[in-house]
Amino acid sequence: MSKDPTFKSFFEKATGHSPYPYQTKLATSEKLPELIIIPTGMGKTDAVVLGWLWRRRFDPGEEIRAGTPRRLIYCLPMRVLVDQTRDKAIGWLKNLGMWAEDSEVDDFLEGWASKQDVGGKRIAVTVLMGGECKDEWDLYPERDAIIIGTQDMLLSRALNRGYGMSRYRWPVHFGFFNLDFCRRHLCAA
Repeated sequence: MSKDPTFKSFFEKATGHSPYPYQTKLATSEKLPELIIIPTGMGKTDAVVLGWLWRRRFDPGEEIRAGTPRRLIYCLPMRVLVDQTRDKAIGWLKNLGMWAEDSEVDDFLEGWASKQDVGGKRIAVTVLMGGECKDEWDLYPERDAIIIGTQDMLLSRALNRGYGMSRYRWPVHFGFFNLDFCRRHLCAA
């Protein structure tokens, strides 16, 4: 196994199939687009989640890895879409040897990812929607994370009014949700 993976080999290991050209372009371009318009069923979730993961951990350019936000926050309008996206993200992370069962897990990579010599720890997938058991992802700000949730839960945190949580933790989520957004836009300027 090569220690200098290509996006194609990374994508194939995660999903079991080759990426579409737009998925490769999104992951490997110098700048991320502000908008993606792709028909339903053409792999937007794959492109976004795996594009972020490639840029954050595997891209050969140190500037791109450093400029990619630590947390991917994936906002969806319906609970069923949150569940589907969570299941896909966990499956991809498992295939790559990068899945952490919860945010407390601090294990090293295994399988395919460990052979790539990129370092780093496993990544937890946190779901934020009403009625879900809350993972305490915010206790580990130094770790990469994928946070998937419904619009109400995510937007309320971005506005410093986190639904379903202690008001004393509102500023923490507000800071984490807005820090990576601001950092991305400041790095791009």
